[in-house]
Amino acid sequence: MEHKMETEKIVYGPVKSRRLGQSLGINLTPSELKTCNFSCGYCRVGVPSKGNFETEDFEKYEWTPGNIKRAITTGLEDHARRETPVDYITLAGNGEPTLYPWFGEIIDHLLEERKKYLPDKPTALFTNSTTLDQRAIKESIYRLDRRFFKLDAGDERAFRRTNMPIGVDYEKIIQNLLSLTNYELSMAITNGDFPNYESFFDSRFLENLKKMQFTRLFLYDIDIPRTTSPRFNKKVSKEKLENLAEFFSEQLDKNIGEDIVILWEPTLRNANIPLYPLQLN
Repeated sequence: MEHKMETEKIVYGPVKSRRLGQSLGINLTPSELKTCNFSCGYCRVGVPSKGNFETEDFEKYEWTPGNIKRAITTGLEDHARRETPVDYITLAGNGEPTLYPWFGEIIDHLLEERKKYLPDKPTALFTNSTTLDQRAIKESIYRLDRRFFKLDAGDERAFRRTNMPIGVDYEKIIQNLLSLTNYELSMAITNGDFPNYESFFDSRFLENLKKMQFTRLFLYDIDIPRTTSPRFNKKVSKEKLENLAEFFSEQLDKNIGEDIVILWEPTLRNANIPLYPLQLN
């Protein structure tokens, strides 16, 4: 028998997003189970328990489709009634949303309920790009208004040091991104013990980047302190982001500000920002 979940664990915010404004989050990962096949050093949520997840993992914490759907309906209806200022409804939270076993079913429900309660609010998704080769997931993702695909490294070595993947191959991500169109590419530029900045100048990476059919490229720094991995807390300078943007602009024949967007903050934000749920955007 399913029990009623706390709506705030699934529908949270709105929170301020550097890319989307006031973003109403949809979190598909229980706090007890970080569902991700990455263990990024800059992630505040901590390391995942494992890389592969089964339906039983979610059922154990009652994170079932029925409970998720009820929370989405309740949350959207409540925000509509209160006329909450919302710019986007965004799938992002404590893990990789596309690893949720009933992802497509949830997308169907979210879009139906959005039409009822917040029909003028667009939808978005942040993903680590590892499941984009799965047809059902890909079809669901492309029903949303905006898609942000992560690519945090220019080579395998930087990928393993920055994202610390579990059972994921760097080349697979590159091929996923090469096979798709109409998406926005997101690159987190890290500093500290394991910087990834230099990897983006790799000639082979650049050739692949030229072939990718993204609509916009975001270069951003880490703006929230990472208590789980403090070695990543050293911020990248604005000058480095600008240099990389200029390099990409020249090589890709794209405009800075329109096609290539720099997101940089002069200081880290308050470390006391609640950890759960957390929108990683």
